[in-house]
Amino acid sequence: MIVIKKDFVDETTKSFCGNRPLSSGKAYYMLDTNGTIHYAGKQCAEENSNTDLSQIPDLTKSLISNHEGSHSGGGSTGGDKENIDLTKSKAITYLILREEKLINYKCDGVSVSYSQLNKYFQKYINDNELSKDEINHIINLEKYSASKINKKMSLNNLSTCYTYEYILNRILSYLKDNNKPIEYVEGLVKYLKEHCFLSDKQVDGLEQWLQYLPDELRTSKRKKFTT
Repeated sequence: MIVIKKDFVDETTKSFCGNRPLSSGKAYYMLDTNGTIHYAGKQCAEENSNTDLSQIPDLTKSLISNHEGSHSGGGSTGGDKENIDLTKSKAITYLILREEKLINYKCDGVSVSYSQLNKYFQKYINDNELSKDEINHIINLEKYSASKINKKMSLNNLSTCYTYEYILNRILSYLKDNNKPIEYVEGLVKYLKEHCFLSDKQVDGLEQWLQYLPDELRTSKRKKFTT
């Protein structure tokens, strides 16, 4: 199997190894030879693939679990982390965020989707690979977008947007299941998609709704928005 990305999942999703729930809400997506996706924690992914996990897109960077890294398991990602080149992982993560996950977002009126990035995204979907020059161009576009167009277009901020959307959607799921009011949380989702940002007041207001999340998601830390 190969690992194609690290992304969020429903926290009740079962791991390929041991059939245990992935309570952190994060999973490595493993693709087998039949085209079936299996979900795994880090150690399970290392044991069942030869993929260098440092080089895959990671869409979960802005949600930090209390148990983050507690089961590293060595494997292909071992060694001095300072020497690992994360350029490819960052470029593809940025591409997926702007051209798939957040394609309907606007950062204060500016569409997150961009034609040149969409071309690279389509190539990546078709070939499952990008050249070194294409990766470097994506990194340069990220820097330019964040400095010249809207600083909310940075990889860090868009990753935080994606994390908050995941958390908000998990809260909405619990509220709906328990017939509780959803208007406030729905309003936060709408605002997030229009501004790529939540204010400190909105984030503080969200705290009372975190009680509807399972323990590990509730206690996980979320990175701040770029303002």
